[in-house]
Amino acid sequence: MHKKTMGFAAAVVAAGLLASTPVAAATKDVEATSEKRFDPSTVTATVGGNVHWFSLPDGVDHTVTQNSQLFDSGAVKDAFNFTQTFSAGTYPYHCEKHGTPTSGMRGTVKVPPQVSSAPAGLAFTVKWAAAGVDTGTTFDVKYRVASGPWKTWKTNTTAKSLVFGKAGPVGVARGKTYSFTVVSREGTKKSLVSPAKSFRAS
Repeated sequence: MHKKTMGFAAAVVAAGLLASTPVAAATKDVEATSEKRFDPSTVTATVGGNVHWFSLPDGVDHTVTQNSQLFDSGAVKDAFNFTQTFSAGTYPYHCEKHGTPTSGMRGTVKVPPQVSSAPAGLAFTVKWAAAGVDTGTTFDVKYRVASGPWKTWKTNTTAKSLVFGKAGPVGVARGKTYSFTVVSREGTKKSLVSPAKSFRAS
């Protein structure tokens, strides 16, 4: 093989390896401030990603308490660090010392499901949880086709991801858009509905 051709082939292989290597989910930082607010108050995280809350040594105590108790930092002092790993859902939370679920020091974490074109063909994979998530062990997943009504795909499933269109619930048609939402559960504790994630089959 010509030297230039070998170099090009090596570059293509290297690019393919990079493209297939999973990218680590970024951690989102949220400060619990001395002004008794979470900054930023709303963050969007990825499935399997982390949110890290912290406060500076300013003498002001805080908690990070999800409204339905899916996670809770517990009683803490100032200068604390607390990290949570997320499945899909919407997670309103508050500081028990300076707020309630409806007023005062509050925040929200939003986590849409992920969609990828694998496997080959029109069927595709929807992912709502990953190893290490601690915001639920069962999941309710809904879908809709284009702008049609939302329909239940799975209820209380323990699966972290599934292929849509391979064994139902509908056949995937080229050119149509499919959207998904998820609620994460742990017993009677649950998130709110996640932001919707859409995928156009091509």
